[in-house]
Amino acid sequence: MPRTADTPDGPEPAQPDPTLTIAGLTTRHEPADPAVAAHGSTALPSLPPPVTGVRAAPDSEALRQPLPTPTHRSPTIAIRQIDLLGQIDHLRQLGADFAALHTTITALDAQPGTAMLRQLGPKILAIHELVGRTLVRLSVLDGSQYTAVPGSRTSLETLSSVVASASVAASQLAIAVADNPLEAAAFPGGPQADDVTVRRTRHAEAAPRLAESLTTAAHHLDLCATCCQYTASGIARDLKDHPEHTPQLPNLTAAQYAALDKIAQGGAQLYESRGRGISVLAGDGSTIHAEPFAAIDKHRLVHVNTTTSALAGQSVTITAAGKWVLDIQKPGRAPTAAPGTVPAAGKEDGRRR
Repeated sequence: MPRTADTPDGPEPAQPDPTLTIAGLTTRHEPADPAVAAHGSTALPSLPPPVTGVRAAPDSEALRQPLPTPTHRSPTIAIRQIDLLGQIDHLRQLGADFAALHTTITALDAQPGTAMLRQLGPKILAIHELVGRTLVRLSVLDGSQYTAVPGSRTSLETLSSVVASASVAASQLAIAVADNPLEAAAFPGGPQADDVTVRRTRHAEAAPRLAESLTTAAHHLDLCATCCQYTASGIARDLKDHPEHTPQLPNLTAAQYAALDKIAQGGAQLYESRGRGISVLAGDGSTIHAEPFAAIDKHRLVHVNTTTSALAGQSVTITAAGKWVLDIQKPGRAPTAAPGTVPAAGKEDGRRR
């Protein structure tokens, strides 16, 4: 047997095994902290009772378990029914307004000074107004039944590019405002404001920059006009390929068809007088009767320009819906009903032979 050291009270007791088994767990008993031993407490803290019925997966098994796949539900978008033929008219008018502004910008004289500032201000505001109208058309088409037509994405992308091009045009005019030298007093000690040499130098340096900005702005406005007309033509082409998306159109009588065809050929003028009432003259000088004209005007097959007075004459033009009716209905026989056609208001139910 191994020898033990003798003590006054007897042999020294054997040291306890530092490995203890508590509640099924094997742990190693560390020597008691001296501060704890001074208080006479050397007992191990009590352990909570083991949880039964739940099996904890090892770390490696937990890592191998697949994570739950999040479920993403796309929001339900309601398809809005809009008048696509009416949108064609809006886009064509928008393109015409961009073209008119392009012509105005091209005609500007790039002479620096106060006159240039007075010309640029209204043009910048006009471009921003056209940008707002373009955004309205884009918002109306987005989420409408047109988005279900194959190829409609190209039309929406083209119209979106109009917003970008028009904004670039406005930015170029804003740069021209910044480059345009204005006459004002300089700091004390600097060149005098009325110094002819300094003035000529500043104007000579600014003139080419102004001309470049105006040229770039005009180019982008021309792109806007082209893209608007392209989008309008694209919608018309898509509707011909997919007539199920065409809105309701009237079946015209012979008199209504003849009146609409005259307006399509050469336009018309609407006059209003106190004694004679409303009269409509076609481009060839013939009179269009009031009753058939009222019917085609009611169905928005023609557009009356109300920006001028009826006393002086208001121009009448055919709309996209009117052109569509002329294309699908042939004169001399009862028209074949296209998708969504309804009889037009009038005394006649069909065409006169």
